Amino acid sequence: MMKTPHYLTRILYFALVCLTGFAASCKDDEKEPEPEPVDTNPIVGTWELEAITPETAGASIPNLGTVISVVPCIYDLKLTFNANNTISTADCPIAVSAIGSLVPVGTDAKWKVNGDKLTLSDKSKSQELKITQNATDLKVVVNAEMDTTKPPANAVLQFKRL
Repeated sequence: MMKTPHYLTRILYFALVCLTGFAASCKDDEKEPEPEPVDTNPIVGTWELEAITPETAGASIPNLGTVISVVPCIYDLKLTFNANNTISTADCPIAVSAIGSLVPVGTDAKWKVNGDKLTLSDKSKSQELKITQNATDLKVVVNAEMDTTKPPANAVLQFKRL
């Protein structure tokens, strides 16, 4: 039987200790997911539709009476502008469908405020709307005229913060 020289044994042990230490120091370096961006615009929160009025005094809003009779819960509609720039709706799904034909407020809708402009978008469209807001009131100007051959008929959707 052949004897291993003492220095080779020490080198072998040293190599084994180094490999063990190296293997123990390697860990799964999975990155933690980036936190979702948080928008701090004052629009963040839940708003209830209070009124629909013409932007210009004395003007009329096409089919407003019909909309109110077909969607009797329209003034129960609540929009929540979430801090992650998504929109949630509550209390009047038929109003979401009706308003969704004018502006994107459905399930996949996103929002962004830049100055006095609110951009609402979903997978198929994007629309920029003029807004005025304070701590308790939000007014959004939308074109209520569905017929593109006619001039715009701007309506102001007035919301109260809940």
